[in-house]
Amino acid sequence: MYFRTRPGAETPDATISVLPFLYEMVGRERRIHRTKRGITMNINVLRSESIGSIHVRSGNPADPPAIRFNFLSAQADRDGLLAAMRKARELMSTSPLKEITGEEIAPGAHLQTDDELLDWVRNTAETTYHPVGTCKMGSDPMAVVDSELRVHGIEGLRVADASIMPTLTSGNTNAPSIMIGEKCAATVLAAATSRERKAAA
Repeated sequence: MYFRTRPGAETPDATISVLPFLYEMVGRERRIHRTKRGITMNINVLRSESIGSIHVRSGNPADPPAIRFNFLSAQADRDGLLAAMRKARELMSTSPLKEITGEEIAPGAHLQTDDELLDWVRNTAETTYHPVGTCKMGSDPMAVVDSELRVHGIEGLRVADASIMPTLTSGNTNAPSIMIGEKCAATVLAAATSRERKAAA
């Protein structure tokens, strides 16, 4: 379900996915709950305005980078998330759902204020695995690649993945990532063909 959380929004800015089962965490693995029945509603703010960072920690390439997601740092993200959570509650209290569902498991009906709900999200929620923008495309000082996905200042290196997106897309990043890969392949092929023609001339 895609919807607007605020009046005047040109396009939907939030989504709710309804799953006919409950999750449980087994270690670090998410699984369908083996004993409890229920409904899971996943809520996402589309086109998040919160900006995180990723930095190299050392000269050792085996060291993982320092990643700071900085979730919910933008007020628009907090407002949108709260509106979406309340929309989910509204849906669950509407017929015919309210006649077949039980009590709210999480975050729990006892949490009602903005601060309570945001605190629950900060301690419980997780990313939907669609971070973008660490190698954004453009010509401004923060851009890493140009329109042909070439890294500024480094000859022979291109980036072709979701990191080149300047901003987050409204949906899953898989399809645009495939398009980026196809664009890069076509660009590399065209450049190689052009070099061959010049060499043959």
